[in-house]
Amino acid sequence: MTFPALIPSARTYIPGNVPQVQRVALSGVTVGYRQGNRRVDQTLQLAYNNISEADLDLIKAHYVAQDGSYGIFYLSAEVWNGYATPPVPLLSDYAWRYAGPPVITDGSCDLWSVEVELTTYAIDFSDLIFDAGGAAASPARTYILDAGAASGTPARDYVINSGASR
Repeated sequence: MTFPALIPSARTYIPGNVPQVQRVALSGVTVGYRQGNRRVDQTLQLAYNNISEADLDLIKAHYVAQDGSYGIFYLSAEVWNGYATPPVPLLSDYAWRYAGPPVITDGSCDLWSVEVELTTYAIDFSDLIFDAGGAAASPARTYILDAGAASGTPARDYVINSGASR
């Protein structure tokens, strides 16, 4: 599933860091150990100001469809509107999930403001199929994006935009 195709009024991106551990030796010298090569804890805060009830409902429905902060999803190109190259590519080894529920503020004249905070969720890119079409069931993949008529067996953990996949 993809985040609603709405252009945010404001966007704050926090790039996170690579997994690491800092240790202090007996001499007092600090030594760092990198424990991975992908960034963790990337955060994206989106603000939508003066949006219609229909757009508000898109965000609420998306949050509910993800079971709150449980499900993962990808961002629409509109979220990164204005970037020639988004800081986190749309289709990459990172998916997104909600860090918490959307914060909805009633405005005037039937307009609302919504703030959403998202955080990255690292996935194994080799477990991901894009535009599966009639992809075979083997090898098994954990994630399928735009599954089309892909076989639903073996069961996948995440099928995003399932098409005819079951």
